[in-house]
Amino acid sequence: MAATKGEPAQNKALYRATMNDIARECGLSKMTVSRVLGNRASVGSASRRKVEAAAKKLNYELNSMARNFNFNRSGFIGIAMWTGTLIGSYYFGEIFRGFQSALQGSTHHFALFDTASESFNDGTKLARLYQQRKVDGLLIVAPHTHDHFLQTLQNLRVPMVVVGESLPEPSVCSISCDDAAGIRAVCQHLVTLGHRRIAFVGGPDGLISSERRKLAFEQFCRDNGLMLPPAYIQPGDYTMPGGRRAALALLAAPDAPTAIVAANDLMAFGVIETARSLNVSVPGELSVAGFDDLPTAADRFPSLTTVRQPVSTMAEHGAKILLRSLENHEIPSEHLTMEVSLTVRESTGAPR
Repeated sequence: MAATKGEPAQNKALYRATMNDIARECGLSKMTVSRVLGNRASVGSASRRKVEAAAKKLNYELNSMARNFNFNRSGFIGIAMWTGTLIGSYYFGEIFRGFQSALQGSTHHFALFDTASESFNDGTKLARLYQQRKVDGLLIVAPHTHDHFLQTLQNLRVPMVVVGESLPEPSVCSISCDDAAGIRAVCQHLVTLGHRRIAFVGGPDGLISSERRKLAFEQFCRDNGLMLPPAYIQPGDYTMPGGRRAALALLAAPDAPTAIVAANDLMAFGVIETARSLNVSVPGELSVAGFDDLPTAADRFPSLTTVRQPVSTMAEHGAKILLRSLENHEIPSEHLTMEVSLTVRESTGAPR
Protein backbone atom coordinates (compact mmCIF):
# COMPACT_ATOMS: atom_id res chain seq x y z
CA MET A 1 0.00 0.00 0.00
CA ALA A 2 1.29 3.46 -0.90
CA ALA A 3 2.18 6.16 1.57
CA THR A 4 -0.76 8.34 2.65
CA LYS A 5 -1.00 11.90 1.50
CA GLY A 6 1.47 14.17 3.23
CA GLU A 7 3.44 11.34 4.73
CA PRO A 8 6.87 10.70 3.16
CA ALA A 9 6.99 7.21 1.67
CA GLN A 10 10.59 6.76 2.75
CA ASN A 11 9.55 6.88 6.41
CA LYS A 12 7.10 4.00 6.08
CA ALA A 13 8.00 0.53 7.37
CA LEU A 14 9.50 -2.11 5.12
CA TYR A 15 7.22 -3.71 2.51
CA ARG A 16 4.68 -0.82 2.68
CA ALA A 17 5.84 0.79 -0.56
CA THR A 18 4.66 -0.94 -3.75
CA MET A 19 6.02 -1.44 -7.23
CA ASN A 20 3.59 1.26 -8.41
CA ASP A 21 5.22 3.69 -5.97
CA ILE A 22 8.66 2.85 -7.34
CA ALA A 23 7.44 3.13 -10.95
CA ARG A 24 6.06 6.62 -10.27
CA GLU A 25 9.21 7.64 -8.44
CA CYS A 26 11.61 6.68 -11.22
CA GLY A 27 9.30 7.31 -14.20
CA LEU A 28 9.43 3.76 -15.52
CA SER A 29 6.77 1.12 -16.10
CA LYS A 30 5.70 -1.30 -13.41
CA MET A 31 6.84 -4.15 -15.67
CA THR A 32 10.38 -2.74 -15.79
CA VAL A 33 10.37 -2.33 -12.00
CA SER A 34 9.23 -5.93 -11.62
CA ARG A 35 12.02 -7.17 -13.88
CA VAL A 36 14.67 -5.29 -11.92
CA LEU A 37 13.38 -6.47 -8.53
CA GLY A 38 13.14 -10.00 -9.91
CA ASN A 39 16.82 -9.75 -10.92
CA ARG A 40 16.10 -10.43 -14.59
CA ALA A 41 18.83 -9.75 -17.10
CA SER A 42 16.60 -8.06 -19.71
CA VAL A 43 16.85 -4.55 -18.22
CA GLY A 44 19.42 -1.92 -19.16
CA SER A 45 21.91 -0.74 -16.57
CA ALA A 46 20.56 2.85 -16.53
CA SER A 47 16.99 1.71 -15.84
CA ARG A 48 18.23 -0.74 -13.26
CA ARG A 49 20.06 2.02 -11.38
CA LYS A 50 16.93 4.21 -11.41
CA VAL A 51 14.77 1.45 -9.98
CA GLU A 52 17.33 0.53 -7.33
CA ALA A 53 17.69 4.18 -6.28
CA ALA A 54 13.90 4.63 -6.06
CA ALA A 55 13.50 1.41 -4.07
CA LYS A 56 16.14 2.55 -1.62
CA LYS A 57 14.57 5.98 -1.28
CA LEU A 58 11.14 4.48 -0.61
CA ASN A 59 12.60 2.00 1.87
CA TYR A 60 11.29 -0.91 -0.22
CA GLU A 61 12.58 -4.44 0.24
CA LEU A 62 11.32 -7.38 -1.79
CA ASN A 63 9.70 -9.97 0.40
CA SER A 64 11.27 -13.05 -1.18
CA MET A 65 9.29 -15.44 1.05
CA ALA A 66 6.00 -13.96 -0.08
CA ARG A 67 7.08 -13.94 -3.71
CA ASN A 68 8.10 -17.58 -3.57
CA PHE A 69 4.75 -18.43 -1.99
CA ASN A 70 2.87 -16.63 -4.75
CA PHE A 71 4.71 -18.67 -7.37
CA ASN A 72 4.40 -21.87 -5.31
CA ARG A 73 8.17 -22.02 -4.87
CA SER A 74 10.36 -23.00 -1.95
CA GLY A 75 13.27 -20.69 -2.75
CA PHE A 76 15.68 -23.65 -2.72
CA ILE A 77 17.67 -25.27 -5.49
CA GLY A 78 18.83 -28.80 -4.79
CA ILE A 79 22.38 -29.98 -5.46
CA ALA A 80 22.09 -33.72 -6.04
CA MET A 81 25.33 -35.68 -6.01
CA TRP A 82 26.98 -38.84 -4.77
CA THR A 83 28.39 -37.31 -1.60
CA GLY A 84 30.53 -40.31 -0.68
CA THR A 85 32.99 -39.64 -3.50
CA LEU A 86 32.69 -35.91 -4.15
CA ILE A 87 32.38 -34.10 -0.81
CA GLY A 88 35.73 -32.58 0.11
CA SER A 89 37.24 -33.12 -3.33
CA TYR A 90 38.74 -30.38 -5.47
CA TYR A 91 36.12 -31.15 -8.13
CA PHE A 92 33.26 -30.49 -5.72
CA GLY A 93 34.92 -27.30 -4.49
CA GLU A 94 35.09 -25.97 -8.05
CA ILE A 95 31.54 -27.09 -8.80
CA PHE A 96 30.18 -25.35 -5.71
CA ARG A 97 32.17 -22.19 -6.46
CA GLY A 98 30.52 -22.05 -9.89
CA PHE A 99 27.07 -22.58 -8.40
CA GLN A 100 27.61 -19.83 -5.84
CA SER A 101 28.76 -17.41 -8.52
CA ALA A 102 25.58 -18.02 -10.55
CA LEU A 103 23.25 -17.66 -7.56
CA GLN A 104 24.90 -14.53 -6.21
CA GLY A 105 22.24 -11.84 -5.99
CA SER A 106 19.33 -14.25 -6.49
CA THR A 107 16.77 -15.17 -3.82
CA HIS A 108 17.52 -18.89 -4.04
CA HIS A 109 19.48 -20.97 -1.55
CA PHE A 110 21.07 -24.42 -1.80
CA ALA A 111 19.91 -27.72 -0.39
CA LEU A 112 22.22 -30.74 -0.66
CA PHE A 113 20.91 -34.22 -1.54
CA ASP A 114 22.83 -37.49 -1.61
CA THR A 115 21.94 -39.45 -4.74
CA ALA A 116 23.05 -42.67 -3.01
CA SER A 117 20.35 -42.25 -0.36
CA GLU A 118 17.20 -44.34 -0.20
CA SER A 119 14.99 -41.39 -1.19
CA PHE A 120 16.71 -41.01 -4.54
CA ASN A 121 16.70 -44.72 -5.33
CA ASP A 122 13.02 -45.15 -4.49
CA GLY A 123 10.82 -43.59 -7.18
CA THR A 124 7.84 -43.13 -4.83
CA LYS A 125 9.90 -41.39 -2.15
CA LEU A 126 11.63 -39.21 -4.72
CA ALA A 127 8.28 -38.17 -6.19
CA ARG A 128 7.04 -37.27 -2.71
CA LEU A 129 10.22 -35.28 -2.03
CA TYR A 130 9.65 -33.10 -5.07
CA GLN A 131 5.87 -32.82 -4.72
CA GLN A 132 6.30 -31.48 -1.20
CA ARG A 133 8.01 -28.51 -2.88
CA LYS A 134 11.24 -28.79 -0.94
CA VAL A 135 13.17 -27.63 -4.01
CA ASP A 136 12.26 -25.67 -7.14
CA GLY A 137 14.81 -27.39 -9.35
CA LEU A 138 17.87 -29.62 -9.25
CA LEU A 139 21.51 -29.32 -10.22
CA ILE A 140 22.68 -32.92 -10.61
CA VAL A 141 26.44 -33.42 -10.38
CA ALA A 142 28.10 -36.25 -12.36
CA PRO A 143 25.40 -38.95 -12.18
CA HIS A 144 26.22 -42.61 -12.84
CA THR A 145 24.81 -44.64 -15.68
CA HIS A 146 23.08 -46.95 -13.21
CA ASP A 147 21.23 -44.09 -11.46
CA HIS A 148 17.50 -44.61 -12.01
CA PHE A 149 16.35 -41.36 -10.43
CA LEU A 150 16.86 -39.39 -13.64
CA GLN A 151 13.94 -41.18 -15.30
CA THR A 152 11.74 -40.51 -12.25
CA LEU A 153 12.63 -36.82 -12.33
CA GLN A 154 11.92 -36.68 -16.06
CA ASN A 155 8.50 -38.22 -15.53
CA LEU A 156 7.77 -35.62 -12.84
CA ARG A 157 8.94 -32.85 -15.21
CA VAL A 158 11.36 -31.52 -12.63
CA PRO A 159 13.46 -28.56 -13.88
CA MET A 160 17.00 -29.94 -13.73
CA VAL A 161 20.44 -29.54 -15.21
CA VAL A 162 23.08 -32.27 -15.18
CA VAL A 163 26.56 -30.83 -14.62
CA GLY A 164 29.73 -32.75 -15.47
CA GLU A 165 28.16 -35.41 -17.69
CA SER A 166 26.73 -35.41 -21.21
CA LEU A 167 23.65 -37.62 -21.20
CA PRO A 168 22.27 -39.50 -24.20
CA GLU A 169 18.70 -38.43 -23.33
CA PRO A 170 18.02 -35.34 -25.49
CA SER A 171 15.28 -34.09 -23.15
CA VAL A 172 17.61 -33.82 -20.12
CA CYS A 173 19.65 -30.62 -20.03
CA SER A 174 23.35 -31.25 -19.49
CA ILE A 175 26.64 -29.39 -19.54
CA SER A 176 29.99 -31.13 -19.71
CA CYS A 177 33.52 -30.77 -21.03
CA ASP A 178 34.85 -32.29 -24.24
CA ASP A 179 36.47 -35.38 -22.68
CA ALA A 180 37.24 -37.00 -26.02
CA ALA A 181 39.03 -33.92 -27.35
CA GLY A 182 41.16 -33.77 -24.20
CA ILE A 183 42.26 -37.39 -24.51
CA ARG A 184 43.02 -36.96 -28.21
CA ALA A 185 45.13 -33.87 -27.44
CA VAL A 186 47.28 -35.57 -24.81
CA CYS A 187 47.72 -38.70 -26.96
CA GLN A 188 48.72 -36.62 -29.97
CA HIS A 189 51.26 -34.83 -27.78
CA LEU A 190 52.81 -38.17 -26.79
CA VAL A 191 52.85 -39.48 -30.36
CA THR A 192 54.53 -36.27 -31.53
CA LEU A 193 57.21 -36.85 -28.91
CA GLY A 194 57.80 -40.29 -30.45
CA HIS A 195 55.84 -42.64 -28.18
CA ARG A 196 54.25 -45.73 -29.74
CA ARG A 197 53.59 -47.83 -26.63
CA ILE A 198 51.00 -45.80 -24.72
CA ALA A 199 48.83 -47.27 -21.94
CA PHE A 200 45.70 -45.96 -20.27
CA VAL A 201 44.36 -45.98 -16.69
CA GLY A 202 40.58 -45.60 -16.75
CA GLY A 203 38.10 -44.14 -14.31
CA PRO A 204 35.31 -45.74 -12.27
CA ASP A 205 32.67 -47.90 -13.93
CA GLY A 206 29.32 -46.19 -14.31
CA LEU A 207 30.56 -42.66 -15.03
CA ILE A 208 29.73 -41.57 -18.56
CA SER A 209 32.75 -39.25 -18.73
CA SER A 210 35.03 -42.09 -17.60
CA GLU A 211 33.75 -44.35 -20.37
CA ARG A 212 34.02 -41.54 -22.91
CA ARG A 213 37.69 -40.95 -22.07
CA LYS A 214 38.52 -44.64 -22.43
CA LEU A 215 36.70 -44.92 -25.75
CA ALA A 216 38.50 -41.83 -27.05
CA PHE A 217 41.86 -43.36 -26.10
CA GLU A 218 41.06 -46.66 -27.82
CA GLN A 219 39.84 -44.87 -30.94
CA PHE A 220 43.00 -42.74 -31.08
CA CYS A 221 45.17 -45.84 -30.91
CA ARG A 222 43.23 -47.48 -33.75
CA ASP A 223 43.33 -44.35 -35.89
CA ASN A 224 47.09 -44.00 -35.42
CA GLY A 225 48.09 -47.65 -35.73
CA LEU A 226 49.32 -47.94 -32.13
CA MET A 227 49.66 -51.34 -30.51
CA LEU A 228 47.04 -51.82 -27.81
CA PRO A 229 47.31 -55.14 -25.97
CA PRO A 230 44.57 -55.75 -23.38
CA ALA A 231 47.02 -55.17 -20.53
CA TYR A 232 47.52 -51.58 -21.73
CA ILE A 233 44.00 -50.70 -20.54
CA GLN A 234 43.97 -50.77 -16.75
CA PRO A 235 40.93 -50.12 -14.53
CA GLY A 236 41.07 -47.23 -12.10
CA ASP A 237 38.94 -45.40 -9.59
CA TYR A 238 40.09 -41.76 -9.74
CA THR A 239 42.26 -42.20 -6.61
CA MET A 240 46.04 -42.23 -6.07
CA PRO A 241 45.99 -45.85 -4.81
CA GLY A 242 44.12 -46.78 -7.98
CA GLY A 243 46.89 -45.18 -10.04
CA ARG A 244 49.55 -47.02 -8.05
CA ARG A 245 47.89 -50.40 -8.62
CA ALA A 246 47.53 -49.77 -12.34
CA ALA A 247 51.16 -48.64 -12.67
CA LEU A 248 52.43 -51.80 -10.91
CA ALA A 249 50.59 -53.96 -13.45
CA LEU A 250 51.73 -51.91 -16.45
CA LEU A 251 55.40 -51.57 -15.49
CA ALA A 252 55.68 -55.29 -14.69
CA ALA A 253 54.64 -56.24 -18.23
CA PRO A 254 57.36 -57.69 -20.52
CA ASP A 255 56.66 -55.00 -23.13
CA ALA A 256 56.07 -52.13 -20.71
CA PRO A 257 54.65 -48.88 -22.11
CA THR A 258 56.82 -45.82 -22.54
CA ALA A 259 53.91 -43.50 -21.68
CA ILE A 260 50.83 -43.76 -19.47
CA VAL A 261 47.72 -41.58 -19.75
CA ALA A 262 45.60 -41.50 -16.59
CA ALA A 263 41.93 -40.50 -16.75
CA ASN A 264 42.48 -38.01 -13.92
CA ASP A 265 45.34 -36.27 -12.13
CA LEU A 266 45.12 -38.18 -8.85
CA MET A 267 45.74 -41.48 -10.64
CA ALA A 268 48.58 -39.87 -12.59
CA PHE A 269 50.17 -38.87 -9.27
CA GLY A 270 49.86 -42.50 -8.16
CA VAL A 271 51.51 -43.70 -11.38
CA ILE A 272 54.47 -41.35 -10.84
CA GLU A 273 54.87 -42.50 -7.21
CA THR A 274 54.97 -46.14 -8.28
CA ALA A 275 57.47 -45.38 -11.06
CA ARG A 276 59.67 -43.62 -8.52
CA SER A 277 59.50 -46.59 -6.14
CA LEU A 278 60.60 -48.89 -8.99
CA ASN A 279 63.46 -46.56 -9.97
CA VAL A 280 61.78 -45.75 -13.26
CA SER A 281 62.55 -42.14 -14.08
CA VAL A 282 59.81 -39.75 -15.20
CA PRO A 283 59.97 -38.57 -17.93
CA GLY A 284 63.32 -40.20 -18.79
CA GLU A 285 61.99 -43.75 -18.98
CA LEU A 286 58.26 -43.15 -18.64
CA SER A 287 56.05 -40.22 -19.62
CA VAL A 288 52.90 -39.67 -17.54
CA ALA A 289 49.91 -37.43 -18.25
CA GLY A 290 46.62 -36.78 -16.44
CA PHE A 291 43.28 -35.05 -16.82
CA ASP A 292 41.84 -32.21 -14.64
CA ASP A 293 44.76 -29.84 -14.01
CA LEU A 294 44.48 -29.82 -10.23
CA PRO A 295 46.22 -26.90 -8.47
CA THR A 296 48.91 -29.32 -7.23
CA ALA A 297 49.67 -30.56 -10.76
CA ALA A 298 52.06 -27.67 -11.38
CA ASP A 299 53.76 -27.97 -7.97
CA ARG A 300 54.67 -31.66 -7.94
CA PHE A 301 58.01 -33.07 -9.06
CA PRO A 302 57.96 -33.53 -11.92
CA SER A 303 55.14 -31.13 -12.73
CA LEU A 304 52.30 -32.91 -14.49
CA THR A 305 51.29 -32.66 -18.13
CA THR A 306 47.49 -32.67 -18.02
CA VAL A 307 44.21 -31.63 -19.63
CA ARG A 308 42.46 -28.69 -18.02
CA GLN A 309 38.67 -28.73 -17.78
CA PRO A 310 36.79 -25.54 -16.74
CA VAL A 311 34.86 -27.07 -13.83
CA SER A 312 33.67 -23.91 -12.07
CA THR A 313 32.68 -22.24 -15.36
CA MET A 314 30.78 -25.37 -16.33
CA ALA A 315 28.89 -25.31 -13.00
CA GLU A 316 28.17 -21.58 -13.27
CA HIS A 317 26.66 -21.99 -16.74
CA GLY A 318 24.57 -24.93 -15.54
CA ALA A 319 23.16 -22.99 -12.58
CA LYS A 320 22.36 -19.99 -14.78
CA ILE A 321 20.48 -22.21 -17.23
CA LEU A 322 18.40 -23.59 -14.35
CA LEU A 323 17.65 -20.15 -12.90
CA ARG A 324 16.56 -18.89 -16.32
CA SER A 325 14.27 -21.86 -16.83
CA LEU A 326 12.68 -21.37 -13.40
CA GLU A 327 12.00 -17.72 -14.17
CA ASN A 328 10.43 -18.62 -17.52
CA HIS A 329 8.54 -21.63 -16.10
CA GLU A 330 10.27 -23.96 -18.55
CA ILE A 331 12.00 -27.32 -18.45
CA PRO A 332 15.60 -26.79 -19.65
CA SER A 333 16.72 -29.09 -22.46
CA GLU A 334 19.84 -27.57 -24.01
CA HIS A 335 23.20 -29.35 -24.14
CA LEU A 336 26.53 -27.56 -23.81
CA THR A 337 30.01 -29.00 -24.31
CA MET A 338 32.86 -26.83 -23.03
CA GLU A 339 36.33 -26.81 -24.52
CA VAL A 340 39.34 -28.23 -22.70
CA SER A 341 43.03 -27.41 -23.12
CA LEU A 342 46.30 -29.32 -22.84
CA THR A 343 48.96 -28.04 -20.44
CA VAL A 344 52.39 -29.51 -21.19
CA ARG A 345 54.77 -29.76 -18.23
CA GLU A 346 57.78 -31.80 -17.10
CA SER A 347 56.21 -35.27 -16.77
CA THR A 348 56.27 -35.96 -20.51
CA GLY A 349 59.25 -36.19 -22.84
CA ALA A 350 60.66 -38.13 -25.76
CA PRO A 351 61.07 -41.90 -25.17
CA ARG A 352 64.52 -43.41 -24.89
